[in-house]
Amino acid sequence: MLKRTLTSIVIVGLIVGFLFLRTIDVRLFDIFLWGMALFGTFELQRAYGSRTTKFHKILALVYCVVIYPAYVLTVPYGRAYIIAILIGFALIAISSLVFSHKDATIEGIGLTLLSFVYPTALLILISELSHQGHQGALILAFVISPCTDAAAYIVGSLLKGPKLCPKISPNKTISGAIGGVIVGILSSVAVYLVFGNTIWSFALDCAYYAFIGLVCSLLTIFGDLVESQIKRKLQVKDMGKLLPGHGGVLDRIDGLLFSSTALYVAFCVIVKNTVFVI
Repeated sequence: MLKRTLTSIVIVGLIVGFLFLRTIDVRLFDIFLWGMALFGTFELQRAYGSRTTKFHKILALVYCVVIYPAYVLTVPYGRAYIIAILIGFALIAISSLVFSHKDATIEGIGLTLLSFVYPTALLILISELSHQGHQGALILAFVISPCTDAAAYIVGSLLKGPKLCPKISPNKTISGAIGGVIVGILSSVAVYLVFGNTIWSFALDCAYYAFIGLVCSLLTIFGDLVESQIKRKLQVKDMGKLLPGHGGVLDRIDGLLFSSTALYVAFCVIVKNTVFVI
């Protein structure tokens, strides 16, 4: 428990530090997200073991190395370049069925394609929030998911009760999930009250942020279940050991990866012209 707490403090310090550096240059925050993508991709390739070939592992890592700088450099010119790079790497992975027909398998190619999206492409959604100036949404990303996780863990430990999904993650309880969702909603509204500008009206804005908190907290819990199932399928306990008490980077950001999709839609699609003042 002590190691988990100390690691959490360090993680919070890193997030706050890079959010501050973002005010100097937005690309400094991209470096932070890029680092998470690199560590997460490496953890996945190691967890895949012999299910993917050495070529596929290298391809996934090269993709991660290339895609983030390419995204940052092409932000002013639209997203066509990023789509082209993603499709190009996907075609190379699929083409390995021909030029590496003895070793390549459909499963290996599928796992490699998974690596392109999870975690890298999903983390790019957070970069997109940053580059479009949605500072409030960035704060939500790093508040709702951790608050939901922490509340689910604490409430579930105290109240226990029926399991949420025992065949996938036997330690998660329904009471913990409900507690996590409630705290996720409250934390989202709190971010609005402290950092948010008015979008429509106070009442509507509070309702909108409460809805964002609801969706993001549910996606955080679902993302955690997805990660648990991935580990179960790959027969690993944790994705890594980089974060004492937490496991690997993917063990820590699984919920964030899924909730980031909702935040992207909420701010870059629904209210894309809204900029929050910090």
